[in-house]
Amino acid sequence: MGRIQVMSEALANQIAAGEVVERPASCVKELVENSLDAEARHIGVTLEDGGITRIQVQDDGVGMDADDLLLATARHATSKIRQPRDLTRIQTLGFRGEALASIAAVARVRMASRPHASELGMQVEVAASQLVSGPRPVGMPPGTVVDVRDLFYNTPARLKYLRTVQTEQARCLEVLQRAALARPDVAFRCETGGRVLWQTSGDGNPLSVMAALFGAGEAKQLLHATRRTADYAVEAWIGRPTQARSTRAHGHLFVNRRPIRNLAIHQAVASAFGQRLMTGRHPVYVLYLEMDPALVDVNVHPHKAEVRFSEERDLAALVQRVVRQALDEAFLVPSIRMAPRTEIQSAAVPLPLERSDARPSGSATHPESWPSSPSPPSSGPIHRAQASGPAADGLTPGVVRERPVVRPEPRGEAIPVARWQAMLAGGPVDGANGPDPGGPQSEDAGDPEAAVTPGEDALADADPEKSRLAKLRPIGQALGTYILAEDGENLYIIDQHAAHERVLYERFRDRMRAARVGRLPLLAPIPVHLAPAEADRIRHQLAELQEAGLEVEEFGGSDVLVRTVPDIWDGLDAPRLAAEVVRSLAEDGAQADAREALRERIVLRACKAAVKAHDRLSDEEMAALCQALAGLEDPFHCPHGRPVMLRLTQHELEKEFRRIV
Repeated sequence: MGRIQVMSEALANQIAAGEVVERPASCVKELVENSLDAEARHIGVTLEDGGITRIQVQDDGVGMDADDLLLATARHATSKIRQPRDLTRIQTLGFRGEALASIAAVARVRMASRPHASELGMQVEVAASQLVSGPRPVGMPPGTVVDVRDLFYNTPARLKYLRTVQTEQARCLEVLQRAALARPDVAFRCETGGRVLWQTSGDGNPLSVMAALFGAGEAKQLLHATRRTADYAVEAWIGRPTQARSTRAHGHLFVNRRPIRNLAIHQAVASAFGQRLMTGRHPVYVLYLEMDPALVDVNVHPHKAEVRFSEERDLAALVQRVVRQALDEAFLVPSIRMAPRTEIQSAAVPLPLERSDARPSGSATHPESWPSSPSPPSSGPIHRAQASGPAADGLTPGVVRERPVVRPEPRGEAIPVARWQAMLAGGPVDGANGPDPGGPQSEDAGDPEAAVTPGEDALADADPEKSRLAKLRPIGQALGTYILAEDGENLYIIDQHAAHERVLYERFRDRMRAARVGRLPLLAPIPVHLAPAEADRIRHQLAELQEAGLEVEEFGGSDVLVRTVPDIWDGLDAPRLAAEVVRSLAEDGAQADAREALRERIVLRACKAAVKAHDRLSDEEMAALCQALAGLEDPFHCPHGRPVMLRLTQHELEKEFRRIV
């Protein structure tokens, strides 16, 4: 007797259901997709216990009659495709005819529907793939209501492995949010426990949905960009670098109004951000792609969460250009958000200004002589005796205490002019690891402004937003680390290290791209030990390394020798940097553009020559750095993604000082 037997229909249905319905969120996804395919304009979803106990989806779609209602829960029954060739031009979210049958196999389902032309609706009840009651007439508005209860009641093993109610509800909400973003023309309403969690208006504006889901403040900061070609239409809502998140969950991609995941498109968006993002941060974006259905295959994933594009590389390049252009055209200086103001109760802390006996006659006309706020007793010899009595609270009548002024000594020394000019110009730097006050200074250094400062008119023509930076006027250095500057309307706080790092990065990068980097021969070659597989990768990139100024040769086994380094590393720890570059290039394996990846590594290491925190800068040096920023491709972020500057508007300052209300 043979051991192979045909499974019972009930067992086959339960196994098939496991491929479609993994958790409550899967059920919500399938039911909402059916509502959207039914041309619904309003969809309401109710959850109980995260969807484990109950999921109800109600819509105002086209509805079904009694015959369709009975067939709806049959396996492989669908209204969306008729012939095999329809699979090549799928325009609906569902098409396999498995969703309702799979849900009915592992839950108790009550389904009622009424076409718009009918006066009454019809209702059926199904449990474990068996018809329990119906169809019978019911009174209801046009549309369909699907009520799913006790999910996985007949498959305890599946029920046992569900997560907590909070986790399952969060998954359901993620599905609903993606559906709402995909269809801003449909009004969604989500409620649980008798309260509405969120709802959208269905006005067709994606920004309205984003405001409802992400918050109006976050949505208002998003950048908008569109592009249309012969094959594709792209609409992008892109978060600023300051809105980046620690996971990819905040990147949303929709193809022909279908929410999907695609690694190539996500990488294209991240690549467009480039160094505007810090390591470990991911962009926020909502990306809508429209194309001929023949150019995309949606029947490649069990949950239809992924698709296959016929020309994925071209599409990714288009997305990258759209996102990069939007970022390039935006003014990306983060604004400083002032903390909420707290009112000071003057009665609780009497100020010295109220004590007229604490000043000589006539001192009231000279407010500059008043202390700005009460200060602790001085420990100096003059006030020590006065601070030892019962009134030693800093507010003793008749005593005016001077607040000691503490000026921290800068930890760095002033940077020699010759070195500063060479650093701004992007040329070889002597002693770039630190200041060398005793070293000789060249009198022949070129004028950095001639090399790095564009004309203000040219900047205005190129980018009206970035032209603001051409007006920056430094007014001082704060805490030995930050340059304070203004443009007549705003106050800027500039991180001097990040700013100079960005200047050097773009100068060195442009020199490498133009093949204007020389080689510095080393007195003693640098041996680098690699793993055998890594050494093999390096052997295939010797030409690229030599082109970038690193002359590397095999040294036997898996060892290599570095004989020259790029001249932009002059003054740095060249042996260590060379070993780092060779090892990192070997560990990363094949790159799409090995030359560009190598250049990035070399340039980033050259940025170690930038000025550091607590390096003192003269007024001329601060002005030169501000002028250099104005001519950069991206003056807003250092090569590692940190912001270069913050902005405080005149309006915010006047609000804080109560000059305006």
